[in-house]
Amino acid sequence: MKSFRRLSHAAYWDPRAEALLHLSIAVLAFTLILLNRSPNLLRPISMSLRTGFALVMLFVVALLYLAFRLPGGLGRLLALTLTLGLFALPLAGLWASGQTQPTLLSGLIPLYDAYDYYTDALRMLAGQDFSVFSARRPLFPGLLGVFLALTGRNLMMALAVFAALTGLACYLTAREIQRTHGAEAAVFALTMIFLFYRAHTGVTMSENLGVPLGTLGFALIWRGVAARSRWLMWIGLFATTLALNARAGPFFVLPLLIVWTGWFFRAGGSRIAWRELAISAAFVAAGFAINLVMVRLLASPSGVPFANFSYSLYGLASGGHHWHYVFEIHPEVLALQEPEQSGRIYQLAFELIRQQPALFVRGIFWNWGALFSDSWYNVYAYVGGENRTANLLARWGLYALCLLGIYRWLRNRSDAFNSLVIVSALGVFLSVPFLPPTDAFRMRPYAAGMIIFALLPAMGLVFLLERFGRGLFVRPADQLWGPRWTAGYTVLLMLMMLIGPLIVRAVGSTPPLPAVACAAGQDAIVIHYDPGTFINVHRQNEPFLDWMPDYHYSLFRLNAHSLVDPEFVLWLERINPPQTLFYTIDQRTLRKALVSTAPEALPQPGKWLELCGRWETDARLTSYDIFYADEARPLPPP
Repeated sequence: MKSFRRLSHAAYWDPRAEALLHLSIAVLAFTLILLNRSPNLLRPISMSLRTGFALVMLFVVALLYLAFRLPGGLGRLLALTLTLGLFALPLAGLWASGQTQPTLLSGLIPLYDAYDYYTDALRMLAGQDFSVFSARRPLFPGLLGVFLALTGRNLMMALAVFAALTGLACYLTAREIQRTHGAEAAVFALTMIFLFYRAHTGVTMSENLGVPLGTLGFALIWRGVAARSRWLMWIGLFATTLALNARAGPFFVLPLLIVWTGWFFRAGGSRIAWRELAISAAFVAAGFAINLVMVRLLASPSGVPFANFSYSLYGLASGGHHWHYVFEIHPEVLALQEPEQSGRIYQLAFELIRQQPALFVRGIFWNWGALFSDSWYNVYAYVGGENRTANLLARWGLYALCLLGIYRWLRNRSDAFNSLVIVSALGVFLSVPFLPPTDAFRMRPYAAGMIIFALLPAMGLVFLLERFGRGLFVRPADQLWGPRWTAGYTVLLMLMMLIGPLIVRAVGSTPPLPAVACAAGQDAIVIHYDPGTFINVHRQNEPFLDWMPDYHYSLFRLNAHSLVDPEFVLWLERINPPQTLFYTIDQRTLRKALVSTAPEALPQPGKWLELCGRWETDARLTSYDIFYADEARPLPPP
């Protein structure tokens, strides 16, 4: 008790100690939410916050607003704790419900792009190169590998770290917005980013890095405007560039921000500050150069950054088709390996543009139309829940606020913050033809620029408050978390992302591989059986509360129908419980494997094993690399 009083006394006099104390309490609350298995309160709230809207979000916004408006240390503690708790709840809801999504099975097991990122992170832990797939965007699997190394290869813990990092990034960004435009705009922007991110928390996809890093980058640019700090703005530009390399998105934002920076720092009668513009361009170029260096250091020599952009370009050139359209029209390119494959697709796309430019123009307007359509692909498709009326009201309300944000800028074009938002939104709009919303639902390709989608309507809200709510629009006078915290946190995250993977790969290794000891006719793989990577499917009559990693067969089977591949769904339905499922890699061949086995065949996690069994040979399922393990033989530790 005395030590706590001494710590509290030190925190009272030292803002840094106070901030660290508050952060520790908030992280503790975040952890307890994820560990909670009570069926009474947190479980239904967490499941509602994963997919719900309307009433639950109104309640959340009211709590956040009161906390952000509350002055003093208590307000700072409550706001931070509520923010991290808010980002923990959808992850807890995912693990409680066992929800299945296009790249996620039963709340944990990665599928498609997600299993490529995850298994490449495992390859890095083994000291091996990324595959050609992760060479396209190496920053996320690299950081995922770092978190796996730090958490004892525990995927659930690594995903929880990503959620906490994003929550803290959004809190710091909200404080920067609050400092200049009040708690209303800050909580609005925070809520908008949360509504986007909640569907991606717990999924091993690059949105988990694009959202926090892109948000932090923009927060530093925002603070750079407030303080007229060139260095804060340049660090923010660099972070934004890395965010767009980690999760490819609206790249046209970058050249417009470079020009805007030159405009903002102009002096005297000059129209642009050429020195600041040139340095801004250098920081952006450095971000792309570092990403290329990471590709060369971590990935297969044949890897090509952003190779999959060629697919989208062909879809655009052909009139607005999906990214996989090129493989339907030119199936022969499937047989090509990188870099020949992407090079050939680029060639086909440019030939099509030259031959039929009208199709290219039609594709541009098709993608812009999708952005404002009544579909999964509209600009605010992630804002809503199961009530269609509430979804429509929210969407049209956001459109109205966006128009008011533009109107506010037209009334006062000298407002640097509003012009920053308008220029960034224009960059997003120009990027849409080359980043089709239809290539992924609910605006997933725009994760790194999601802060822009939040700030444009926030400026409209500011306009309304300036005109009609002057008594409410009050900025608290007490000290907030300063820009040093935001800058320091951003730099620390970037260092972990750029240096951490090189260290992990350098020290990565595998144990001496024994001679195959399986019976004749059996296949053998060597794996590291990791904690927090598997689910157990149980018989229906077993009494327990469904929660990661244990689910009843009926819930598992019901959730499996959210997948789009009917053959894989049928395979999942045929699973005979009890059964354990998890993805891993064979250390002998580095081939990924979806292991299916009886739970009693496995020891406690954290061991090297040789699995004896057989690979699935059905051509309709071979892409999943299913391995049926009949026996697990522990290996001696390396």
